[in-house]
Amino acid sequence: MEVAGLTLGAVALVSLFKDCIDLFSMITAAVDLGKDAAILDTKLDVERMLFLQWSERVGLLQQNSINRLSYDMEVRQIVSRVLESIKSLLSEGEALQRDYGLKKLDVIKLATKDIGTESTMGYKGASSYGFKRFLKQFEALKIRSSQGSGVGPHPTWKSTVKQLRWVIVDKDKFNYLIDHLSYFNTSLSSLVPASIESETTSCENDLVHIKNLAELDLIIQATANTRPSVSKAAVSAKSTLISSRVLRTLWFRSYDDRRINIKNNHFKTLQWALDPPTDYLQWDDLSTWLQSASGLYWISGKAGSGKSTLMKYLYQHQKTHALLQSWANGSELILASFFFYALGKSEQKSQSGLLRSLLYQLLEHDPSVTESALPHMWREACYTEQPSLSIEVLSVAEMAAALKDLCSRLYRDEKIFFLIDGIDEYEGKDMDVAIFISELESLSNVKILVSSRPHPAFFTAFSEKPMMSLQKLTKHDIASYIDDTVASHPYMTTIFQLSPMEAIDITRKLLEKASGVFLWVVLACRSVIEGCDDFCTIIELKERVDELPKEVENLIELMLGNIDPRYKQEAMKFIHLAYTNEGCKGIDPIPTLGLYLTDENGLGEDTSLTGLNLEPVPLAEMEAQCRIMEGRIRSRCCGLLEVYNHDRHEGPIEECSINFMHRTVYDMLLLPDVSNRLFRDLQGEDFNSYAILSEIWCRMIHTESGSDEIYMNALHPVKYGDMSGCLPAITVHLLSRLQFLFGQITATSSPSPDVPLIYNMIKNAVGTAMTYQWFSRLLSRRACMMPLALSLRTEIRWGIYCFVHQASRRWATARLQRVRLVPVTNLAVRLMDRFFGVHTH
Repeated sequence: MEVAGLTLGAVALVSLFKDCIDLFSMITAAVDLGKDAAILDTKLDVERMLFLQWSERVGLLQQNSINRLSYDMEVRQIVSRVLESIKSLLSEGEALQRDYGLKKLDVIKLATKDIGTESTMGYKGASSYGFKRFLKQFEALKIRSSQGSGVGPHPTWKSTVKQLRWVIVDKDKFNYLIDHLSYFNTSLSSLVPASIESETTSCENDLVHIKNLAELDLIIQATANTRPSVSKAAVSAKSTLISSRVLRTLWFRSYDDRRINIKNNHFKTLQWALDPPTDYLQWDDLSTWLQSASGLYWISGKAGSGKSTLMKYLYQHQKTHALLQSWANGSELILASFFFYALGKSEQKSQSGLLRSLLYQLLEHDPSVTESALPHMWREACYTEQPSLSIEVLSVAEMAAALKDLCSRLYRDEKIFFLIDGIDEYEGKDMDVAIFISELESLSNVKILVSSRPHPAFFTAFSEKPMMSLQKLTKHDIASYIDDTVASHPYMTTIFQLSPMEAIDITRKLLEKASGVFLWVVLACRSVIEGCDDFCTIIELKERVDELPKEVENLIELMLGNIDPRYKQEAMKFIHLAYTNEGCKGIDPIPTLGLYLTDENGLGEDTSLTGLNLEPVPLAEMEAQCRIMEGRIRSRCCGLLEVYNHDRHEGPIEECSINFMHRTVYDMLLLPDVSNRLFRDLQGEDFNSYAILSEIWCRMIHTESGSDEIYMNALHPVKYGDMSGCLPAITVHLLSRLQFLFGQITATSSPSPDVPLIYNMIKNAVGTAMTYQWFSRLLSRRACMMPLALSLRTEIRWGIYCFVHQASRRWATARLQRVRLVPVTNLAVRLMDRFFGVHTH
């Protein structure tokens, strides 16, 4: 007889083994044994884990497996006798009570007794992962009881397992039971011996799935003297868990977004960087540097010359890695990168973000050095009661010292290559980041490839290093791009057939005016292609080229002026939102989904959040909405705004965001005469970008983003709007709207009346001192601002009166003028509806 590929003898062993596992599950400890209860439970659980590991090692449940149990009848008989002994040991009720300190309880009564905890009952802990594997394999075998066959457990047996539990009441006697189980486990293992390394590895594979430090500590304590291989594995699992907590703290979601969103190089461009032809201009050969001694190489280039595209190309190219392996000369090679992004989140343009990213990548390569590299974070992560997300990130100075120590001491035998792009986009001073990179580059086992615009501080720091000026080397790439986009256009091909010299003259002028700036030629080719799509005459096409300014900033302004009049106003609104968003420090880029939802409701015309959705929306629907918004941006904004898609395999759809296609666009808009000229009509419309940016984030409340993140992003525009001169009534309305939104989300909760939520959000955003200053300034503008401010929290369930008392005490601490509470409270009630309808655009 066979069952799912097993012989009758094998089925009998599997069934017997399953009976033993079920009996293991019937034992738990009484709480009144104190800490000893957890220790005893853990010891039992460890024996169960080893029991399960033995079954995997001998292939007990594997179909058609060839092992000693399948062909050695003597071994099978011995195994059967050992399993019968375990079953007898765990099922003899009188012996369990008399000799091993157990007491029988009905499951129904169990809930009323002080028995164990959820973390120690059933198949939790060390054996849980192995038990899940066993159960899955066992169910796949479809072994059923057969009347009279003697195969499989009897139905009444299953009923007994479900109804009864054995409770440990005498720890000393119970230890004898553990000793017997340990003896039987050892006997089984001796029949199919395994190396100590193999046993340790099996234990590590089971224990690494435990995410509770206290549980791992219990296993270490329970096995220190009896099961050294298990104790060693638990120590290793604990170290892995702590390291993962530290790494999760260093990691931030956008650390690699910039590199991912940089467009790949155009076909057959940039190949010269690693394979320079003989007819090219001479420069410090990058290929030679990559495989030679340590040091720094500087890629310098004008705005828009393609530095980031080249850096992405180099970081991903196999030849770069091959050349670096020559430099490593047999040593282990570690690569890490960071792409600064001035238009991104705070972490993408700060030294803190740079250090967190580099430390994360280096420690991910070998987490075992985390304790030595970051001892303070390690100790904080060791606290069993400490949630991993609340581990404090080190200061910039501490992280910088840790990175240098990691490279020079802990990784002294490895070779480390850093690729750091766009250091001119660092939010601090150029000299500070230049000094840091120079210090890092001085380490003997470190090589750094860095890129930036040719700012004076960088020229001073790196001019003596190997370098290239990118705009001087991209002529062939630009010619290739022009040929593939303009010259290959069907209409241009037709012109070439009729007037080849005229067609060549158009492409020649584009190449000459580009001056090595790739961004310029991309924008210029778009203009010429539009002319080809419209079947312009040769003269008209030449005029288009002649009208193109040589400077990329002037070209961008020309493109803004040529936006289709039908879309001009809408495009200016989108661009102004992106422009305003960049001026609000601490706010994330504009979410594509939030802009779509706000645009559908009039882009600032609706101040009451009509149609606000608080329920989850299917992913397919959100993706469709993002695609629609991407199409609108593309058709309205001439490519100056782009949608950046976060890697959807690693992050949610709400990470899809809108930003300028290049930093140069934003830099140009910073010029007062340019911004005033472009946005003059919006000022006439009283268009309030700050209020709309806040609304965009309010409409993201139904997504997976954390509510704290949404509130902070919605709050920052309110703060900056108030600082830029927004009317006090608008500022108060926007704060009230946020408070109302919080009230909707927390309608089912019971918040404490002592927690003024808007106050805390503002304090987190601007700091305690600034919060007092902001409220003070807001309240001092006009006498009626006090009742307005006091009405901010009227939508919260605990009511106005509690808030007034709390706010009065807090503002009194800030030395603001005290107010009479009852009249102010009554006035706040009367004015609440009025101010919730304040026009915000």
